[in-house]
Amino acid sequence: WFSSVGVISGEYFLPQRMWTIGALSAAAVRLPACGSKPSSSRGSPIVMATMQAEQVAVGDDFPNVPITLVTDGCAAEDNCPLLDSSTDLFSSGRNVLVGMPGAFTPTCTDEHLPGYIRGAGKFRSLGVSTVAVVTTNDRFLLTAWKRAMSACLRAEGKASLDGMVSMLADKDADLIKALGVAYNSKLDTKANKFFQLNAGIRSKRFALVVEEGRVAHVAVDEGETDLDATSAESILAWLEERGRASRPSKTRSALQPTLEAEGPGKAAWGAALVASLVGLVASQEGVVAGGGLSFRELVEGLF
Repeated sequence: WFSSVGVISGEYFLPQRMWTIGALSAAAVRLPACGSKPSSSRGSPIVMATMQAEQVAVGDDFPNVPITLVTDGCAAEDNCPLLDSSTDLFSSGRNVLVGMPGAFTPTCTDEHLPGYIRGAGKFRSLGVSTVAVVTTNDRFLLTAWKRAMSACLRAEGKASLDGMVSMLADKDADLIKALGVAYNSKLDTKANKFFQLNAGIRSKRFALVVEEGRVAHVAVDEGETDLDATSAESILAWLEERGRASRPSKTRSALQPTLEAEGPGKAAWGAALVASLVGLVASQEGVVAGGGLSFRELVEGLF
């Protein structure tokens, strides 16, 4: 029994096996209804330093770290896929990775994860291939958390998270530390018991948009319960704005407003002049292909 005990500090101990078994028991964890507001009784963790990379920034290549993909039934059958985070998940296309402090924590369960479940279709319509959620829990706890989200899934007409949101178990925090978004929380017996399932190294609440293996957007909500920049709504808004910015704008010739003011005749001549200039540059000839008018004739007709 005590071989599974991990020391958090000189005086606090966390029996990992006990918490995992407790989380898998239906009676051990009582969850609020899907979409309800989290409890106001929340802990203020004592944060300790942990060795990790600098926090990820826009333009960084996504780190390649082994990560466990938790699919339905894989934990019990001990066949959860072990993937390379960059090569297998985020090397091509547009993808979203969301980090959460832990399974069964109030904000994650009541607001954060349900938002991405409800927004799964919208993310696909905006060209997102994969929406993935990562926590520093093991595959067993993530499996229990997936099952606990059944009310949200039923509301969307789905029976499983698989195919909507990929759940990634980073129990040793290798990916979280490679991204520089880890923090170490000491067990606090006075805090909300939901958080104590995740005492130790946790992930900050973050969201990344990764395009072709490179980070295009970084959002971080500091604290365990704040949810703003990393919400599904905020990331969808960023994607929509990026889509608008990437569309070519309809430009007008600098002469066009003046020509239109002079009347439809000159406006038509102006349009012909612009077309003729383009044709002359392309063909380097004196007559526009198919137009039958030389540059001189167009200018004389216009002025």
